[in-house]
Amino acid sequence: DIGVRKAAEQAFSTVLDRILLTNDARLKFMTLHDLDDFSDFVHIVEENNLDRRYIATLDFCFDAARLRQAMITAQLSWSELQSPPVLVIPVWSGPDGARAWQRDNQWIAGWWDAVAAYDGLLSFRQLERNLINERQFRGEDLLLANPAKLKHAASLVRAEQVLLVAASLDYEGSKPLVTITARLFDKTGQMISDILYGDQKTLENFTVNDLDIMRQKIIEKMDENWQTANLINESETGYLTVFLPVKSLKEWAKRLTALDEIAVIQSYDIITLDTRGGQLYLRLAGSQKALQNALSAHRLQLVEHGDRQLISAK
Repeated sequence: DIGVRKAAEQAFSTVLDRILLTNDARLKFMTLHDLDDFSDFVHIVEENNLDRRYIATLDFCFDAARLRQAMITAQLSWSELQSPPVLVIPVWSGPDGARAWQRDNQWIAGWWDAVAAYDGLLSFRQLERNLINERQFRGEDLLLANPAKLKHAASLVRAEQVLLVAASLDYEGSKPLVTITARLFDKTGQMISDILYGDQKTLENFTVNDLDIMRQKIIEKMDENWQTANLINESETGYLTVFLPVKSLKEWAKRLTALDEIAVIQSYDIITLDTRGGQLYLRLAGSQKALQNALSAHRLQLVEHGDRQLISAK
């Protein structure tokens, strides 16, 4: 019982770490509520009972509707949408050339460990370590952000974006200098943004800890950008009239089910409905960008069509 309770507390803390932006918000929420207020069920993946020992892997499910309502009551902002897949490609460049597959390189190996340990809203992916990938994705091509190579790499893991994180080693006399860059590309290899824009870092006499700090900083900025873009805030409501084109009653019901699952849509009213579709009045607790991202997760999109906006299938 003690072990299961501790595991439940860890799971609840993980959920709050994912969706609430600040430590203050997490502490405020945990002081006001107990995890039992939101528990739905526990799934035992596997367990072993030994003498004075209980070893188990458990899945804890928390009720989303109750949790959302509690955060609204507490006047908190949160983000819960999982990002599209992001391929992470670390590259190390030194006097001996660019490397992307060295297992003993502290920069590259650290990224593999960080991606494996990450447990937030970003859906990180990495290329499989095999001889084929090592030969077709050379460090030099990746360092130069070759669009064709990035596009091909993204297609292999079905990623929507590519995060290219490079560490370049140079020397000033005998003093080693490492310059860290982090650039985000779309799945076609075109650059979206510089994650460290205005904050590019050159490390003097760097240590493994310095590389770890920069790695964590890049992940935190990615996290912050995604959460901010998909923030749900009950105090900042907006309204939007949209048209849902459908071909059948079954498709209409499917569209409404998808809208019911989108947290940024607080409620909606059906204004008109005919054989071509229906017009809805949406009440939003977030930006249209957050709505676009949430719709994309259901393979829907918000598009301009003449003087009105449609929610249609991708």
